[in-house]
Parts: sequence; structure tokens; C-alpha cells
Amino acid sequence: MEIKIEKTFKVNAPIDSVWAFLTDPEQVVQCMPGAELDEIVDERNVRGRVGVKVGPVEARYRGQATFEELDEESHRIRVVGQGMGDGSADMQLAGELRALDDGGTEAEFAAVVNVGGRMAQVGSRLIKFVSDRLFQQFVSRVRSELET
Repeated sequence: MEIKIEKTFKVNAPIDSVWAFLTDPEQVVQCMPGAELDEIVDERNVRGRVGVKVGPVEARYRGQATFEELDEESHRIRVVGQGMGDGSADMQLAGELRALDDGGTEAEFAAVVNVGGRMAQVGSRLIKFVSDRLFQQFVSRVRSELET
């Protein structure tokens, strides 16, 4: 089952600070509900785990994420990830940061997530609802780290 997610959010912090934070796996994983970082393989590859509960279904995945693009000059990022566990999951994420006139940063992200196994049986509407809630928690944690 394929789920498309597009989100934009603002952080009241300079673009360089937001870029440094969002491209640091150790920082990002602390803001992602249910995620754990197992290993930084190299500057572009990480391994970890993520657990998600959607309605009555709980799934855990172990996998790898790869930064396919890290363009610091244009503040663009592209990440792909694959995981196995309670079914399968893969993700493609593209993002871009823009500096705002007030000194803050706008972040725009688009992701395509494919899930198989028990999670695919839940239905895309419920998965989208839960992903929205998890994204809000992620943004809240990012802001609390960067806006202090």
C-alpha cells in the first residue's frame, strides 16, 4: 500500500542551524517517535529501528536509510529507506529548506511510503491519520530543540 505525505512547517531558527540539525541522524532520531538509531555506517548511511502503532496493529521494522542527496548550498535533501520486520516498508523522502525574511526557516517535505504485511491491512486513511500525528510530534520536538 502506497501512502503519500506532503508537509510544510516553520522553525524560528536560522536555516544553517535547521540544516545541521535535520541532516544529523543522532539529532533527528531523538525527535522521531518510536525510532532508534543502531549504527551510523558512514556519512550517508544509517541503520536503525522504528515501531509504529496504527489502530489495533503494531509493527516494528529494522532497516537502513541512505542520504542520496545532501545539497548544503540549495538546502535540499533526499533520503531512501527500507525496513523489514512485521511486514515490509520502504520510503522515499525529499525535502527543501528556505530562509525566511524574519530569520526563521521553512521546511517542505514530500514522502512516499510503501507498507506491506499487517500494516497494509489497516487502510490508508488510518495510516495517514497516524502519520499526521507522528509528524506533528516530530515538528514539536524539532522546534523545542532549535527554538530555545
